[in-house]
Amino acid sequence: MFKILCLAFIALTFSAHADFPTSFSNAKIKAEKEVYFDQNKTFYCGCDFVFDDSLDVDGDGDIKETFVSPTSCGYIPRIPISGSGKPNVRATRIEWEHVMPAQIIGGHLTEWQNPEQYPACQKSNGKYLSGRDCAYKVNKQFKKAHNDMNNLVPAVGELNGDRSNFQYATIAGELRAYGACDFEVDFKTDTAEPADAIKGNVARIYLYMMHTHDIKLSNDVVTLMLLWDRLDPVDEYECIRDERIRKSQHIGNVFVQAMCD
Repeated sequence: MFKILCLAFIALTFSAHADFPTSFSNAKIKAEKEVYFDQNKTFYCGCDFVFDDSLDVDGDGDIKETFVSPTSCGYIPRIPISGSGKPNVRATRIEWEHVMPAQIIGGHLTEWQNPEQYPACQKSNGKYLSGRDCAYKVNKQFKKAHNDMNNLVPAVGELNGDRSNFQYATIAGELRAYGACDFEVDFKTDTAEPADAIKGNVARIYLYMMHTHDIKLSNDVVTLMLLWDRLDPVDEYECIRDERIRKSQHIGNVFVQAMCD
């Protein structure tokens, strides 16, 4: 616990000197170009992907889109065909996942809960931005946390959508809704569970976000994250990822760095 407190103090100290991306679009571009440029495995499932489908594998004529190969990891879409009768495009594209969901980061904010109280969040047609968009526009601390690359990972779009803003937990039964991908979502309890091999990655991101951006988490969640941190130690690429993020936005994850130095 003493070590955790020391690392938390370091995180708060360095956050004052961080240079977080100025927009979410900027964060995604930096993550692609400066962090994940030579990596081709999705976070949750380990599926092969490319940032630019130059070979037009899916035959849609777009050679600039991301493309995930479901067969490379045994991924089977939970919803293969969309409501319009077309293939589910989110099952074959990369989306940037907030490991700690934006709702957990800022859902408690007044700007999120009551955007109509903020004139800056009123649109030209008289309506108001969504709570999330309002918080992003007027709350500088939320914007920093939202754009923090330490919290962003490339994931299969369908998983990003299904996980939504659900909290992580241990889900009994290990039901597989995505083929061979070891990722469970329980829509009844609004929880999700990643593979054992990345639980530590998730935990260290949660601990970082909690201490760097002053995110309030329940004791049960913190206890689970500390357990996952111990069960799944830092791996080589986690250290590489952290170093690249530090170079890009001048603050990395001290809970990772402590195990890399």
